[in-house]
Amino acid sequence: MSATTHTVVVRPSSVFSTEKKKGGAALLTSAAVTALAGVSTATTVSAVLDILSEVVEADCVVTTNSIGRATSVDNT
Repeated sequence: MSATTHTVVVRPSSVFSTEKKKGGAALLTSAAVTALAGVSTATTVSAVLDILSEVVEADCVVTTNSIGRATSVDNT
């Protein structure tokens, strides 16, 4: 019997995507613009992605008559 080892790549979970169909077309909120205005060379990429992830997450909110930007109307 022999054992093998594999390299594992650990990636944090994030809703951020640059693809338009996956949230890249989400509009920035005023809170995100304010947060991004405070970005400097000391800011990590992770911190910026957190700001952008919040925008994309907010753009995908599910309510009783909507999923993201799509809405429905009950015509009964």
